[in-house]
Amino acid sequence: MSTIAKPINASPVELSTQKSASSTSKNNSMSALDKRQILSQTTHRRDEATKLLESLLDAKRVSERNLASINQDDMLKRVTGNSSMDNAIASTRKLIDSFNRVIDDLRRNLGDDELSLV
Repeated sequence: MSTIAKPINASPVELSTQKSASSTSKNNSMSALDKRQILSQTTHRRDEATKLLESLLDAKRVSERNLASINQDDMLKRVTGNSSMDNAIASTRKLIDSFNRVIDDLRRNLGDDELSLV
């Protein structure tokens, strides 16, 4: 069993950098399998965010109906112009848009033969 001696002045960061640099030089780009996995996971997360958006929209309708039934205003909406539900909905829509941009970029970077495996 051979042992590789660590230089006295080498830090753990230097050693891990040297190791990752050598493995990076072997494979400079992300593999098609990695891209497909990222595409699949990103699509799944986008679909979850879409379901969340639907739930938020439903909850907003129920909340507005409940407030109307008791003749009450949304205090945050009165002050800021947007309710907390409006803010959550806008944020979720932005998240979905971001997911869609990433998905589009991944699809552009994958060839037709790689996409068929997704």
